[in-house]
Amino acid sequence: MRVLAIDLGSVRTGLALSDVEGVTCSPLPPIVERDRDKTLLRVASVIEERQVTQVVVGLPRPLRAGTNEHVQQVLDFVERLRGSVQVPVVTWDERFTSKLAEKARSTRASLDSVAACYILQDYLDSLRNQAAGREGG
Repeated sequence: MRVLAIDLGSVRTGLALSDVEGVTCSPLPPIVERDRDKTLLRVASVIEERQVTQVVVGLPRPLRAGTNEHVQQVLDFVERLRGSVQVPVVTWDERFTSKLAEKARSTRASLDSVAACYILQDYLDSLRNQAAGREGG
């Protein structure tokens, strides 16, 4: 299993990739692009080149009820990505990952990919916990 995490931003899109065992993750260089069509093509290329088997996209959850413009942009991107690639694409709560990434890294260029790594690690940990629950139950 090789999972790609995406932290979609307005200019920079952070990427992180799991190892083949789905245990750890490493940040990849971010995609610096305002055009969503070009971002989509670059993500699809990474999926093919890195033999990704699943994609997890960070979904910003507002602290208050309702959605905001960025949430809708991410959901639109996810739907377009699902129509463009042959691997499962899921969303994952990315609340506070940017704040964690800021504490971990001081360079803006890699901040988005570090945030993607936090999203991915949280997702991978959740999968492991679910598997452990099934084995022990």
